[in-house]
Amino acid sequence: MRYYLAVFIILICNTLIHGQGISISPSRIFFTGEAGQTVSQAITFNNTSTSSLSFVANLKDWDRDSLGSKRYYATGDNIGSNASWLTLSENTVQLAPGETKVVNLSMTIPDHPTTKQQCHSMLFFTQVKEQKAAQANGLHMNVLIEVGIQVYHTPTGLKAGDLEFLAFEDKGAVTVQEGKTIHRMEVKVKNTGQINKDAYVRFELTNIETGEETAVDAVAIAMLPDSEQWVRVDLPGKLAPGRYLAVAILDAGSQYDLKIAEKEITY
Repeated sequence: MRYYLAVFIILICNTLIHGQGISISPSRIFFTGEAGQTVSQAITFNNTSTSSLSFVANLKDWDRDSLGSKRYYATGDNIGSNASWLTLSENTVQLAPGETKVVNLSMTIPDHPTTKQQCHSMLFFTQVKEQKAAQANGLHMNVLIEVGIQVYHTPTGLKAGDLEFLAFEDKGAVTVQEGKTIHRMEVKVKNTGQINKDAYVRFELTNIETGEETAVDAVAIAMLPDSEQWVRVDLPGKLAPGRYLAVAILDAGSQYDLKIAEKEITY
């Protein structure tokens, strides 16, 4: 008896799929046209593999949950969607080995948009022709690929707003996968503006008694307009018991002021 293992890989907003020999760019598209205009953007496919590849396009609406993870909906189910404004020069993209192809995405902005806000949708390209199965350890593995491109429309005159901290909580010991226990902190961030923003939340951890500093990885965040989001950070496992000053720094780029929040924790 033969066993077949089907692997479905979803790569969202990634311009390069390592090991698969296909790149699709850009990962995000920002349209700024006015009501009644049609604006376009080129999407470039580059097949560096030795196989022919075929992709079909489809659109979905999306937003983010309280932790920043994307949630997807059928088009038309989400307020602020621009999916119905979009058309592609080709809905099926076929690439010979080594071929580069450009597909145009056009947005026709309604004469009288129903909303004066930043709208967004997700354009997916899904591989529909399976690559030749690769045999390993008696298993056949068929790999399908799906790449998503975020598509925004930003009307003129929207307020940039700012990012700000709303809360800083010490969650203490938390049990995660395989029964492992870690010490977790969370900060709550709000985007007060009418446009999406990217930022980093950096953390500094200092032992109050010894002054020793412990490195904590920064967390990248992406926030939709007028949204709130919890950002989690797990402290390093090998941390000496004691009292620590935790500092969170919110960095949204040079056009915004740094925001700082502090919390004393006991480890």
